[in-house]
Amino acid sequence: MIGVIIVNYNGARWIGECLTALRRTAEVDYRTIVVDNGSTDQSVPIVTRNFPEVELVRAERNLGFCEGNNLGIARALASGCDQIALLNPDTRVEPEWLRELRDALEEDGERAIAGAVQMRYEDDEFNSWTKTAFPTLLEELRTPGTARRWIEVDWVEGACLLITRRALEEIGWLDPIFFAFYEEIDLCRRARAHGYQVGLVARSRIHHHRGGSWEATPEMKRQRDRRCDRSQFIYVLTDPQRSRRANLLAGLRTVATKTKMAVSERSLGRLIDLAGILIEIVGIGRSIERKWAADSRRINKMKGQMKGSKWIRSEGAR
Repeated sequence: MIGVIIVNYNGARWIGECLTALRRTAEVDYRTIVVDNGSTDQSVPIVTRNFPEVELVRAERNLGFCEGNNLGIARALASGCDQIALLNPDTRVEPEWLRELRDALEEDGERAIAGAVQMRYEDDEFNSWTKTAFPTLLEELRTPGTARRWIEVDWVEGACLLITRRALEEIGWLDPIFFAFYEEIDLCRRARAHGYQVGLVARSRIHHHRGGSWEATPEMKRQRDRRCDRSQFIYVLTDPQRSRRANLLAGLRTVATKTKMAVSERSLGRLIDLAGILIEIVGIGRSIERKWAADSRRINKMKGQMKGSKWIRSEGAR
C-alpha cells in the first residue's frame, strides 16, 4: 500500500482536476490523504462532494508544507503504508506515474527517494523545474522509452516524490523548521548522507503548474520569495556533513550573494526583506543548531552501525 499525501491551501482551482487525474492511476494499491491547511475557498467542499474515496484531514490553520505533509505521513504510516508519495495539488499525474516510481525504488534496497519528470501543466513540454534542475539530462528525458530507468541525482522536488517507510524511519520526516521550500532538498540530503540513493525516474511523468496558491496575489508572491530565502539560509547552515564553522562561512557567502543581487536589481524591498530574514535567522539560531546537531548525530550513529558495509542495508531491505 502506498499513501499519497496532498497538502492543500486554497487550491480550489486545482484540487478537483488533481484528484480526477489521480483516479486514473494504473495498477497500484494506494490510498489518498488530502491535508487541508485551513483553506478559506471551496477546496474542502470540492473534495467532500466529489471524492468520497479520499481521506480528508482538516487543519485549523496553515501548517505549512512540512507539518501538513507530516500530518498526512503519520496517518499513512499508522494505516500500514510501506511507501509515501508526496504530491502537489496543482499537478495532473499520468496513469503510470506511481507504478514507475514504485518499481524503480523496489529494484534496489539502497534506493530511498524517487521523483517524477515534470512537464508543464498545459502541455507535454518540460516545466521550468525540469529544465533548470537537469539541463544535461533533457535530451535523454525526451525519449523515456530509451532513457535510463533510474537516474541518480542529488535531489528531487517535493511536488512529486516517493519515499520508502524504511528511509523515513531512519532519516526522519520533513523538518518543520523550513515551513516551506528546501524541505525536500534537506530530506534528500539526509537520505544520501545515510547511504541511500535519490533518483529521477524517466518513465514517471506528471504535469505541474508550479506556484499554486503562492501566485494568488502580489503579496503572496513576495511572501513566497521571503520563505524561499529564509529556507535557503537554514539549509545552508545545517549541512550535517560539514562543521559549524564551514556552515557559518557558507551562510555568510549566501548573504553576500543575495545582497549583491538585490543591490544590482535596485530592489529596496528585497533588501528590507533580506534584513528581516537575517534577524529571524539569528532569533532561531538555537533551533538551527539543534537541527544540525541532531542530523549529525543520526548520521554518525548510522555510520558506526554500518561499519562501512552498505550491503547490510541492501540485504535487510529486500
